[in-house]
Amino acid sequence: MTEIVELPDGRLASYHVAGKGIPALMFPEFTAASMRQHSALFPYVLRSYVIDLPGLARHLAVRQAGFYELARSSLSLGRVIVFGQSSGSAAALAYAAAYPQHTAACVIVAPTVQAWPLLRRISCRTLVIGGESGPIAGEIPGAEFVALPAMESPDGYRQVVLDFLRGSLG
Repeated sequence: MTEIVELPDGRLASYHVAGKGIPALMFPEFTAASMRQHSALFPYVLRSYVIDLPGLARHLAVRQAGFYELARSSLSLGRVIVFGQSSGSAAALAYAAAYPQHTAACVIVAPTVQAWPLLRRISCRTLVIGGESGPIAGEIPGAEFVALPAMESPDGYRQVVLDFLRGSLG
């Protein structure tokens, strides 16, 4: 079910919540619907918040991260796990760099990001998943890299993420 939250600046954000675990902000590639298949794999581990973005913010990762921070705050969430998929990975990484006090861990799937100075500012435990994403993982301090096509092997992907989260969250 889609819900609505009012942001501090008066804008409205629509979102979908799935699961019963640790709060996680899901950063989709294009639309919120594209991230629901990922959140469905972790129903007892994560409480996934898939937030729809206003059209223009999708292409501006830092602005998008700020929008997600407003939504996180408006939803009264504490520290969250951030998930970014494909082009949504840029916003997830920008969020992790800009809001370390609110980021428990970061999971990036098939990132489209190239080397970016912002990556060196990420201080949370980070997992990068994807066949050709190794160089990005090398730019993020302490990041772990797994060469695995996420949705081509949902069970393997799910296990890699669960193992990472167990190590990140105790």
